[in-house]
Amino acid sequence: MYAAPLTLAIAGLLVFTPSIARTADDTADELKQLAGRYETTFTNNAGTVFRIVMEIDGDKQVATTYDDVGNVVIAHTATIKVEKRGPVRVFSYFNVIVLAGPHKGEKHFETVSYIYRADDKSFTEVWGMLENDPSAPRILIWKRLTATK
Repeated sequence: MYAAPLTLAIAGLLVFTPSIARTADDTADELKQLAGRYETTFTNNAGTVFRIVMEIDGDKQVATTYDDVGNVVIAHTATIKVEKRGPVRVFSYFNVIVLAGPHKGEKHFETVSYIYRADDKSFTEVWGMLENDPSAPRILIWKRLTATK
């Protein structure tokens, strides 16, 4: 009586298990490809140029913002996750800990996600395009920094 449903359940697990393993492998490979340092800049309303350096290592990210003379303005670390949702790749971060700046020591546990694309030269963030993302659409492009020895 229970043999047929049990057999179907086991067969289903055998079919889906390689898919789950492949997804985990794809995620690990993607994190390896993202590993490195990236840089972007922005200008505030007063005309001051700030530089942000982001480093990705495994499932960890550290971002540090510097002012125009090189002082650290703010820094944080976060846990990251990457996944493919349909035709797009999604970058999520959570467990944020502020390391420097006026909010040093604060912790934020909520997950924030955006669409991304990365290659050997850049990392591109696309905000405001995921369902339920209240952000206005915008794009931020990071330049990949070459490793120094």
